[in-house]
Amino acid sequence: MDTGDRKNEDAGIKLSSTASRRVSLESIRYGKGNLDVRRQGLLDRVPESGMWVRLELNSLEMMDIAYLTAKTGHEFAILRGKHEDILYHGISNECNVLDDDVLEKGLLEKKLRVVGHSHPGEPFPEPSPDDRRFLWLIEQRSSLVISGITGICIEFKSLYFD
Repeated sequence: MDTGDRKNEDAGIKLSSTASRRVSLESIRYGKGNLDVRRQGLLDRVPESGMWVRLELNSLEMMDIAYLTAKTGHEFAILRGKHEDILYHGISNECNVLDDDVLEKGLLEKKLRVVGHSHPGEPFPEPSPDDRRFLWLIEQRSSLVISGITGICIEFKSLYFD
């Protein structure tokens, strides 16, 4: 097999992987599929909006919150500290982590940072001006946002950082 054939094979694998993730998220979004045991366990720990849970450091991935968003139609956020991850369950159009005194203090004192959050209704996630202002408020340069429809994840910057 020459290098050209190999590139074509690799390209096919990536396309198929992206398509299967989208199909999987759609299946969950429309109630035709279920979360895997691990992700269902995460949702069971934060079943209601405004709830959050401490988890083992680096135990959460952005794709986890895409699936939780597909299941619930709500935004989720991953916060990370020196020794833990935090999973936060938002509502359909926001994750207001600053409503919680513990999380607010952790973010403002830079003991926590926002790894990223999910958007339920956008195939290609677009950070809002509020998303960018929030990063500026906590003096964090950038974060991630992931679509609960497609699993597409992008990095975005704070409103006032270059």
